[in-house]
Amino acid sequence: MLCIGVDIGGTFTDVIVYEPATARLAEAKTLSTPDDPAAAIFEGLAKLGVRLDEVDRFVHGTTRVTNALLEGSGEPVSVVATAGFRDVLEMGLGHRPQLYSVKEAGRPPLAPRRLRHVLRERIGADGSVVQPLDSADLDAVLERVAAAGPKAVAVCLLHSYRNPAHERAAASRLAERYPGLVCTISSDVVPEQGEYERFTTTVLNASVRSTVADYLRGLGTTLAAGGYAHPLSIMTSSGGIVSTEEAGRLPINLALSGPAGGVAASVHVAGLAGYPNVITCDIGGTSTDVCLIKNGTPLMTNDGKIAGYPNRTFQVEINTIGAGGGSIAWRDLGGELRIGPRSAGSTPGPAAYGRGGTEPTTTDAHLVVGHLDPQESLGGEVRLDVTAARAAVHRLAAEFGLDDLELAHGIITIATTKMTSAIKEISVACGHDPRDFVLMPFGGAGPMHATVLADELGIRRVLVPPVPGNFSALGFVTAQARHDYVRTVLVPADETGLGAVRAVVAELRDVARAQLKAEDGVEPDQVTFGLSVGMRFRGQSFDLAVPVEEVPATAEELVAMFHAAYAERYAYARSGHPTEIVNCRLTAFGPRPAVRFAPPAGATSQPERTRIYGSDGWVDATVWRRTELAPGGAVSGPAVIRENGSTTVVGVGWTATVDDHGNLLLVKE
Repeated sequence: MLCIGVDIGGTFTDVIVYEPATARLAEAKTLSTPDDPAAAIFEGLAKLGVRLDEVDRFVHGTTRVTNALLEGSGEPVSVVATAGFRDVLEMGLGHRPQLYSVKEAGRPPLAPRRLRHVLRERIGADGSVVQPLDSADLDAVLERVAAAGPKAVAVCLLHSYRNPAHERAAASRLAERYPGLVCTISSDVVPEQGEYERFTTTVLNASVRSTVADYLRGLGTTLAAGGYAHPLSIMTSSGGIVSTEEAGRLPINLALSGPAGGVAASVHVAGLAGYPNVITCDIGGTSTDVCLIKNGTPLMTNDGKIAGYPNRTFQVEINTIGAGGGSIAWRDLGGELRIGPRSAGSTPGPAAYGRGGTEPTTTDAHLVVGHLDPQESLGGEVRLDVTAARAAVHRLAAEFGLDDLELAHGIITIATTKMTSAIKEISVACGHDPRDFVLMPFGGAGPMHATVLADELGIRRVLVPPVPGNFSALGFVTAQARHDYVRTVLVPADETGLGAVRAVVAELRDVARAQLKAEDGVEPDQVTFGLSVGMRFRGQSFDLAVPVEEVPATAEELVAMFHAAYAERYAYARSGHPTEIVNCRLTAFGPRPAVRFAPPAGATSQPERTRIYGSDGWVDATVWRRTELAPGGAVSGPAVIRENGSTTVVGVGWTATVDDHGNLLLVKE
C-alpha cells in the first residue's frame, strides 16, 4: 500500500507518493486549482499512475487558512466578552508598529464594536468565580448575538484559561438555542494567559472555522468517491498531524502547515543521516522560510503573527522573509538595488515563465548566469524563456549602467544576503553559532543558494535532501500524530509549586492518551511525551520555556535548569532573584512512521559541461543528473546537479557525494 502527502500552495500542488515496502519515492508538481483543489490532486496522482484505492494513508497541508486571513476573506465574527472588557480587541497592547512614527495608522479591530457584546460575569485571575453567570443575562446577550447577523461567534471571557466554566456554559446555551451558529471559545483555542493575544487568536479561528470545516469535509468526500477508504489526516503548524475533525474545530492551527511540513521532513531526514543540529532553508517562489533544529527538535514558539495580529497557538518557530525565486529586483529612490518583498507570483510570474512578466526576478537572474537550463521545464510544468529573462535583466541593468551579467549576479548576491540575515536572526541573535549546524536547503530554489549561504555563515556541511522541490509534502508522509496542551499555573518555583506542576502534568497526560486513542487510534502505550515548563524571574512579563524530560525531583533542580536556559538565550541570569512557574506545556506524539530512503541505483555517468557566472566571472562547470549519481561518488565544484523540481549549485571548494539515504552531502574542502 501507499502513503500520500499533498501540499496545496497558491501556485503549485505538490504530491509525494511513498511505498513503504520498497522505499520507492515518487513526486509530481501540478498547477493549483483554487476553485476545485481536488482536481490538482487527481492530476498529480494521474501523472504518477496512482489510484486512491491503493492508498492507506493520506496527509494534507494547505495555505487556505493563511490566505484567507491575509486576504481578510474570513467570515465576520460576533464576540462575547466580559462586561468592562468589550474593547480589549481594539485597545490591544498599546504597541506601536513603528515606535517613532506619529503617522502610523492603527490596525482595525478584528471585530467592529457593534459586533462585540458584553456578558455580566467575572472569573478571577486565580480561577475563582467573582461574579456568577446569570442565565437571564446570558439569554439576552445571545439573542443580540443571533440578531447581529454573523454565523461565527467567539466567546472570550476574562481569565477563562484558569476556569473555563462560564465560557463552556455560554457555548452550550448558544448551541441549544441557536444551532445554526458556530461557536469558538477562547479556553479551547489558547488556554493560557494574555487576554488580547488569546482573544485575537480566538476570533481568527472563528472567522475561518466554517470555511475550513466545509473545505475539509468536501475534500474528504471527493477523495472517498475516488476510492480512498481511510481517514484523511491534516498537517498542523506544530509539525504534527491531526484528524479532520480536530483541524475543522481549530483551523488556526493550520496556518503554517506547509512550512511546518518542511521542518518535519528535515527532522526525519537529518536524523536518519545522523545530524541532530540543522538549520533549514526553504526557498520558494515568494519567500524564504528558515528554522533552527537543535538536538533533533525544532525551536517552537507561541508568539506568532498573522496579518499583523497575534497568533498564540503553539507552532514551529519559522522566520520568513520576502525573498524567493519570484522576488522582483528594483531600484529604490536612493539608487540602490533592492530585492523583494514584492513578488511576480505565478501570474504573470518571472519573465522567464513567458507569461507576460517584464520585471527581473531572482529566477531570471539564475537563468541568465547559467544555474538553470533553458532546455528544461521548471518543476516539470513551466518552460523557461531565456530571451525574456535577459531582456528583463537588461532593462534594469541599463538604469544602473551595469552589464547584464553583473546585475544578475548582484540580484543573487543581495537575495543571498537577505537569506543570511534571516538565518542569523534565528541563530546568532538567539545564542546559537551557525557553524555548529548543518545547512539543509530545500524548496525549488533552496539548493541553488546553498553553498553561497554556507560560505557566508561559516557552515562547512550542507545536506540537500531527496525531492527538495516537493519536500514539504514529504514532511506530511514522515509526520506523526501530535497534540499540544498547555495549562497556566502561576506559582512560585518552590516545592509547593512543583507539586502543582506534577498534578497538572499527570492530568494532561491522561487527557492526551484519551484524545490520541479516540481521534488517531493510538494505543496509550504507544504515546510518547515532550514536556516544558514556562518560567520567568519575578516581575517579568514574558516566560521562557525550559525543556525537561520529567518533572525534576526538587525545585532547586528546576530553577537551575531555568538559569542555564536563560543564560544560553540571553547570556545572563540573575541567580539570586526569585523565579515563578507560569505554565506547563505537554506535547503528545503517536508512533513515527518508518519512512526510509533508498539511494539511486544507477552508476555515475559522464557529466556534461557548461559555464556559470559568478564573482570571478565565467567559470567552467560540470553538469550532473542527480538520479545518475552513484553512492559514494564525488562531484567537485564548480558544478550543477539537476533534478526534477530543483537544482543544486556546488560552489568552488565544495565537494558533493550521495549518502546511504539518498541525500546530497556537500562538504567544504
